[in-house]
Amino acid sequence: MKKLLIILSFVIILLIAILVGPWLLLYLGISMQDNPPKPAITYGEFPFHLEYKFNNQLMVIDDTVIVKFDGFEFSEGSSSKYVSWKQTLASGNKEVVLYKDGETSLIFSVGIENYHLEDQSFNVDTITPDVNKKVGRMTSIKEIPDYELRDTYNLELIKFNYGEPLKK
Repeated sequence: MKKLLIILSFVIILLIAILVGPWLLLYLGISMQDNPPKPAITYGEFPFHLEYKFNNQLMVIDDTVIVKFDGFEFSEGSSSKYVSWKQTLASGNKEVVLYKDGETSLIFSVGIENYHLEDQSFNVDTITPDVNKKVGRMTSIKEIPDYELRDTYNLELIKFNYGEPLKK
């Protein structure tokens, strides 16, 4: 009986090591890498203006995106560390909701943090605002096309202006 218990314990430990071992090694390897350089600018506020029509009624949202440096994170997919940003809105809202019906919401994406605070080749003319569908707590990463916004939700984006990025 005691021998069976020892063998069973060994098998369980071996299975745990096989399942957890590779992930643990990956985590340890990435976490021991040096962090990328800390950004020179770690905080910024960027006003935006959005006009859209919902059921043929003009709606206007003026708010400010607040972007803060949030440390470093790592990606198992690329096996490297990257700068993490926290993006909030000055209004206190967590996101810009254009439409809500029960569990379904249409969320307006207010931008990319890198455009504002990191040395990237982003240009304000190449950033196109998009609307994503959120059902419950799950937000689709697929942008909703204009024709679907218009035909299904009676919603039309009219104008979007972003504040200028910080100059380095």
